[in-house]
Amino acid sequence: MTLLTLLLTCTIALGAPGPAVWRWPLGPPAPQVVRAFAPPASPWGPGHRGVDLAARPGQPVYAAGAGRVSYARRLAGRGVVAIDHGVLRTTYLPVRASIGVGRQVTAGTRIGVLESGVPHCRVPCLHWGLLRGSLYLDPLSLVQRQVRLLPYWPKSTASPAPAPEPSHQPDLVLRDATTATGGALTGVLLTLALAFVWRRTGLRFRLHRRHRPPPGVINLSRERRLRRAR
Repeated sequence: MTLLTLLLTCTIALGAPGPAVWRWPLGPPAPQVVRAFAPPASPWGPGHRGVDLAARPGQPVYAAGAGRVSYARRLAGRGVVAIDHGVLRTTYLPVRASIGVGRQVTAGTRIGVLESGVPHCRVPCLHWGLLRGSLYLDPLSLVQRQVRLLPYWPKSTASPAPAPEPSHQPDLVLRDATTATGGALTGVLLTLALAFVWRRTGLRFRLHRRHRPPPGVINLSRERRLRRAR
């Protein structure tokens, strides 16, 4: 039976602190997401480089995390605030800033209020962005817990593959080695036997030469054996 295992993980955005030290820039309660993050295919291509959060004009806007204000002025007719958080940077617009550049803030510090006038989207909203260098990221990854579904594979019930038949090649090698060893041993024994016979024969020959009578002396025992033989 196939099941899905639910793994609840706390998402950390590329080295940024976890959700415990980040907060929504609006509320509480958490605002409604009017438009989700849709990164462009190219640096200048179309897309939505952040998220739009439902708000009302004049609503307070707060820093999403601790950092330093790096931008707080109007850009293209709208108020923009940017906060550096180490390797990350969050942006907020349209916001009428209440703090200046260089100000150190913590998560929840009030940075301004949502501007009225021409809205960024169809309804009044706050556009909240997140960047790592020049790369746009999804700011919701800072505050939302994400549920990841991991597949579960049951144990295989297929019968194991048969074991390969043992090869007889090692037996041939062992027989060859045994034959070679037996031949070498036979040669050694034959050499030792020949050496033994040669030593005994040579020794008897030398002993016989030692007991030969000197010239002019007749060996009577040898003469008797010779006569009997005739």
